Amino acid sequence: MSTSITSPSASSWLTPRRAGIATAALLALLALLLILSPAERQLGNLIKVIYLHGALARVGLYGLMLAGLLALVYLVRPKPALLRWSNALQVAGMIVFIVHFALSVIPTRATWGMWIAFDEPRTRMTLQIVGVGLLVMAVRHLIDDRRFSAVANALLGAAVLLLNLRTGVLRHPLNPIGESTSPTIQLFYAAILLACAALTGLLAWWLAQRMIKGER
Repeated sequence: MSTSITSPSASSWLTPRRAGIATAALLALLALLLILSPAERQLGNLIKVIYLHGALARVGLYGLMLAGLLALVYLVRPKPALLRWSNALQVAGMIVFIVHFALSVIPTRATWGMWIAFDEPRTRMTLQIVGVGLLVMAVRHLIDDRRFSAVANALLGAAVLLLNLRTGVLRHPLNPIGESTSPTIQLFYAAILLACAALTGLLAWWLAQRMIKGER
């Protein structure tokens, strides 16, 4: 039996048990990083929420864009595994992006005195991506056509890329962690970002495995 990503195999290096262990280890590492991460002079420990909020935002956006890229490759070389991973990454990226938005209410309330800053361009961008993304996934599921799914995923990925490039900011700093002069803050943020990316990858893998079982 093939051990490629197109089919689950007992000899595959990533098994459900190993994926579960890796997920638990990454969650513990993420919690430890957030606990040990440095506070900020003005924001104090609230910066820890912003570390996670920013990391999830980036991982969610990149997941949606990568899903679109895989869909484009599928349209050129229609291999089922490519579309399966495109769909799985799209769902995983959207879940992470929604969690990032849910977390954003904490620093928004603490710094601006409101739960959701609807006048902030990045907030409107987030709501647009979530609304359109959920609609695309629902329609894709209902129509259940591979070529339609690939085109829809590619268009959503392109829309996310354009929105991210073109949307400015009003009060929200565009990259507050990346622009920090503290190497310690940047190091911890990079580690948190990598942990979130790895967890999102594991979520996408799990979703892809469920899709394989559904195809049988």
